[in-house]
Amino acid sequence: MNGQNQNTIIQMRDVVKIYPTGDSPFMALNNVNIDIQQGEFLGITGKSGAGKSTLLNMIAGVSELTSGRVLFHWAGDKSSSPAMPIHALSEDKLALWRGEHIGVIYQSFELMPTLSLVENVMLPPDFLGAYQPKVSKKKALELLEMVEIGAHAYKIPAHISGGQKQRVAIARALVNDPHLIIADEPTGNLDSVTAETIFQIFEKLVAQGKTIVMVTHDESFAPRFTRHLQITDGVVTEPAKNGNGSLAHKEAVIDLRRAHTATHISKSSLEMASSPQEHSDTPAIVLRNVDKVYESPAGKFQALKSINLQLNFGQFISIVGKSGCGKSTLLNMITGIDHPTTGDVLIGGEPIYKMSESQRALWRGKNLGVVFQFFQLLPTLSLLENTMLPMDYCNMYPFHERSQHAMELLKLVGLEDQAHKLPTAVSSGQQQGAAIARALATDPSIIVADEPTGNLDSRSAENVLNLFETLASSGKTILIVTHDPSITRRTDQTIILSDGEIIENHKRKNN
Repeated sequence: MNGQNQNTIIQMRDVVKIYPTGDSPFMALNNVNIDIQQGEFLGITGKSGAGKSTLLNMIAGVSELTSGRVLFHWAGDKSSSPAMPIHALSEDKLALWRGEHIGVIYQSFELMPTLSLVENVMLPPDFLGAYQPKVSKKKALELLEMVEIGAHAYKIPAHISGGQKQRVAIARALVNDPHLIIADEPTGNLDSVTAETIFQIFEKLVAQGKTIVMVTHDESFAPRFTRHLQITDGVVTEPAKNGNGSLAHKEAVIDLRRAHTATHISKSSLEMASSPQEHSDTPAIVLRNVDKVYESPAGKFQALKSINLQLNFGQFISIVGKSGCGKSTLLNMITGIDHPTTGDVLIGGEPIYKMSESQRALWRGKNLGVVFQFFQLLPTLSLLENTMLPMDYCNMYPFHERSQHAMELLKLVGLEDQAHKLPTAVSSGQQQGAAIARALATDPSIIVADEPTGNLDSRSAENVLNLFETLASSGKTILIVTHDPSITRRTDQTIILSDGEIIENHKRKNN
């Protein structure tokens, strides 16, 4: 992984990136050493929070490294051009270098809302003066055709879907004919058909001599990269292959995580948070013929298609699928946050969409614990006070007991020492831990979690999964949406979604 040859375009040497997070700094990258070769399609996989985006930021020079070096070699004239130290360039020189050599595709689209798609694609060369306007427009239209969105060239971003916006962002990254393209989850917001189209475009560009570095959650892409690296807690490794050519490294990581003991979770805390619950034979969650259709000026998009589902109390259930497949929309139906277009949703036998908005909000507070993908903590309250909020809203527990109960929940996620800090004073992973503690505050029978371990390091993630298993064994229903296939090994039931449909609903045999 570290041996340089004459075709090296990027060298990373002993790269460390540390974010200051109050009393405990967070190491996002830990002594990374990579050589990126001209003309390769390098794939880097890992969970959310593993350091993938930080790694791309170091390559593109958009974030300052803590220590180490990042060197750029332009292979077209290596003999007369020494390595360029990206880490040491001024902001002005970095901007010029990026404009000449780098195409960046971010996870978010970052399109100008008042400009047409073709004008958005023209922005980089217009700013750099690399093309005359007429040529620039021609090039932009060609690239929009390449990503199969040319028919919408003169629409504004508000009139197209999220997947189409990502394709525009990809076209924009290509317009200045960059030597190196770095892509942060470029297929993450696309349906499976469009994602395949984008991947094929990348493969064609590599065949033409372009260098592409792509990070993704999706391990299924690994065989299609010319080289594959994994990142876990800021450490980059090259996965070993077993005799059948499949990845063995992932299995080793899973086994290692299972070997860890959940040191932060005490038995007394678990007993307090998860007293045994008895339920009748009524299912926890029932969906009958649920459709969800979103309408926009660009047309209709069906996010869920004829969903029929029954989930029981006391189960640990995972919902998996690519970004954009409908996982979060399905959670929104179950939690009463969004209305189905057609169909029925019953939670604990209650038809929740026959309630008024205010009735449903109070019902949700008492019966559901919801962990969103983003933390949604109130910034002016401490972690302890944030955890107490649902108790106050639902008037649960005597007032003088709420602080103690909240502290016990924070202990479950290893945050008792951070309890009196504001959210901005702790790391992203710690904020997510506090959000999980808050979801448990009213002792709900159902906990719904959207990527709850996505921003956690491996040990904290292990603690959370252990907690969920214990809560499920006490009678609670845990529904977790995840990109991580390894989590499905620990759940009682796995639901696989693709393009808004359930394509598999698997229960473990011992259930």
